[in-house]
Amino acid sequence: MGHVPRCKTTPPVPPPEFVARPALSDILQRGLERPLTLVCAPPGFGKTLVLADWVRTSEVPSAWLALDEKDDDPRRLWGGVLAALRSCPAVPPSSRLCRLVPSRTTVGLDFLDDLLDGLDTLPVRVQLVLDGTHHLRAPEVRHGLQTLVRATRSGLRLVLAGRVDPALPVARLRLEERLCELRAEQLRFSPDETAALLARCGLRLTPPQAGLLHARTGGWATGLQLAALALRGHPDPDAFLADFSGDAQPVAEYLVGEVLSQIPEDERELLRRTSICDVLPAELAIELSGRDDAPAVLDRLERDTGLVVRTDGHGVDRNGGYRTQELLRSYLLADLERCTPGARIRLHGRAAEWSADHGRSSVALRHAVDAGDAGRIARLLQHSAAELAARGDHTVLRHALDAAGTLAEGAGADPRAALVGALLHLGHGNRVAARAALRRSRKPPDDGDQVGADLTVLHRAAERLAGIGPVPSPEEPTPADPVLAAWTLAGRAVAYLATGVVLAGQAELEASLQLARDQRLHLLEVHCLTLIGVSACVLGDLPAAETAATEAVDSEAAARHGDCSAWATAAQAVRAHAAVLRARPTVALQATADGLRGAPDDIDPVVRFAMRTARGAALADTGDRTAGLMELQHARTELGEDPVPAPLAATAAVLEHRAALLLGHATAALTTAGWLAARSPACGELAVMRAWSEAASGTGAAAPNVLRSAVEPVLDGRIPSLLPYTIVEAWLVVARAAIATDERSAARHAVQTALELAEPQDALRPFALVGPELRAVLVDQLGGTEDRGAFAVRALAAGRDSAPHPAAELSAREREVLARLPSLHNLDEIADDLDVSLNTIKSHVRAIYGKLGVSSRRTAVLTAHEQGLLT
Repeated sequence: MGHVPRCKTTPPVPPPEFVARPALSDILQRGLERPLTLVCAPPGFGKTLVLADWVRTSEVPSAWLALDEKDDDPRRLWGGVLAALRSCPAVPPSSRLCRLVPSRTTVGLDFLDDLLDGLDTLPVRVQLVLDGTHHLRAPEVRHGLQTLVRATRSGLRLVLAGRVDPALPVARLRLEERLCELRAEQLRFSPDETAALLARCGLRLTPPQAGLLHARTGGWATGLQLAALALRGHPDPDAFLADFSGDAQPVAEYLVGEVLSQIPEDERELLRRTSICDVLPAELAIELSGRDDAPAVLDRLERDTGLVVRTDGHGVDRNGGYRTQELLRSYLLADLERCTPGARIRLHGRAAEWSADHGRSSVALRHAVDAGDAGRIARLLQHSAAELAARGDHTVLRHALDAAGTLAEGAGADPRAALVGALLHLGHGNRVAARAALRRSRKPPDDGDQVGADLTVLHRAAERLAGIGPVPSPEEPTPADPVLAAWTLAGRAVAYLATGVVLAGQAELEASLQLARDQRLHLLEVHCLTLIGVSACVLGDLPAAETAATEAVDSEAAARHGDCSAWATAAQAVRAHAAVLRARPTVALQATADGLRGAPDDIDPVVRFAMRTARGAALADTGDRTAGLMELQHARTELGEDPVPAPLAATAAVLEHRAALLLGHATAALTTAGWLAARSPACGELAVMRAWSEAASGTGAAAPNVLRSAVEPVLDGRIPSLLPYTIVEAWLVVARAAIATDERSAARHAVQTALELAEPQDALRPFALVGPELRAVLVDQLGGTEDRGAFAVRALAAGRDSAPHPAAELSAREREVLARLPSLHNLDEIADDLDVSLNTIKSHVRAIYGKLGVSSRRTAVLTAHEQGLLT
């Protein structure tokens, strides 16, 4: 047996810039009880360093052998294995492994049996790491490895690392749970690991710069290291990152020397011709390469090299395809242009045609843009703009408009392109810009074909969504095309909502939503859900409003379309308002924080106003009334003279008015009422606001009659209300007046009526703002119920966040007695229920009153609710 250099049997020392990866070490550690660990990935993924770091830090004794081409010989391989084992501290000098030598002629089963026997006699189990198994191709060598893997003895754990799977029954071992695997996807650096590596390399990149480099390299370790070397001392990191690709000299040299040199020229040509695609469907691979066996070649490259990866279907690529590592693909693209000038343009054209024929509109448009084919771009925009805009694929639409030279904002823009621009503005939530684009587009030219008719339908829908379209007529047909139908229904819904026909608008929205979901039109789905939430608020169904708005936010997250952020912000505003009115201020604060965090700079003023008013009310309701009032006032000032829907204006005014009154700022409350009167001079909300102002002023004995007179027109319908919960407020005003004149029966009746009207809406906030006298009447409305979820109980508990009190410390028995006080049971019945004497119950009740600082059963229940002792 020849001499084996020590460098082959010693794990390499990680360089100073090495980033420890505990998650990968954990995977390797968990596989200790399995006979085989396989670390398989293309070149440059850091397999060797990950293994070396784990071997050096693991307590398991290991033997290491680095393989090369010369080791594809049985005698040389097994000689190296023996040398590696002898270097392992767990192999004593007396071990028979130290006397074993491979045969001079052939290495047969006898030698392998002796090797396994020697391993079995070791005092501890060892693991043998073979790094570079892709060099082992000879049948005799492969047979030897298979023998080791099949052996059922426990003296050896085998770790194989290479660029491709070895000739072993990997699938069967995986099924039998005898295999631990570490693959390329796990070896890719995460964004945090990328940032750590760059920092260790002495680079101080901004998070966006590090994120761009991570995206360009796909977490490929060698790509990151080569980029880091080139970036050191570079005067303009942004320019470097913009130009960084696989064709950069150090990257290209590595790719050619370590990767492409191992592939036959005909297969390299296939990779070049298909490199124009990010995700490559199998049929398109045949079309671009001209080879019927293209899928088989790609499958073989995936299996043998790991350069190509089969992807699962998602989005428009539902059937999946093939993906080439990004830096390698960018090198192949540049190499394609060097080898066959002009081929890239022709191939993009063929890919655009194929993609359009197979219903892949977004991909077809991208290829048409890359081909520079303005005519094809225009045709694709005519046929697919409605679908792409509804789906949220706005980036490709913008690029297409730029490439065609017909930006909607440009002078003399093509009316059809201006319509596409309007759809983009609507998707971004900018109705002002959408209106301007629609005015420039006018009516699309009627070419007497279906395309022209479809554009006319889409134009009308866009006008309505922008707030300038005609009111729908009952006879207006709905297009047969599902995408156009979804747009049409959404546009009609907005027109109905704008004119106050809310039920009809909600029905159209539900129909549009169903079509959007069926056709995977993610942005239009978010749009519909948000507006359904708005209509539910107007109709007084606050739980439905909050549910729809939450679904809209979740739908955007699932779709992962950045252009949905404006509509997600609007959905958060709806969610926040519903939560405020349901007396859930902490939920509202979280919704406003999330919405404002993701809001675009040019957010619609109406949405910003809605968001800030909800936030102000939530701040006030959680106890920070001064900050809440200031937020409400600033929102109104920022809005200026911009128009807002009447229900939103009324909601904002009511919220600000009550916040001002609760702080004793009568003048500020009067200013708010004047602002609403200028926008909606005859509404029930103004009457209720005047009544609450009167109640807050406490002006003499005539006040109760003044209160009743103020809200009577609201109660009998002479003054219409803009908000469904305003009548609840009106009845609470009546209750307040009845208490002032000591009309307990009338007060209870008014409160009960308010509860009955508020329950279907789940409008709890009006009860959270009433004073202690009305809250005491609420105790009477519990009616002896022990149902903690009853609306009256929830109404009494509402507002706890706005008036926190330290909870009294009650004993367990006192809590049991307290829980029964809201019921209609007398103390005798409570004593029987708890199986104690009446005197014991009386003692507990006296103790409860003392700890709560009250003198009656009613006030005890009220105070317990406020302190959270009764829920």
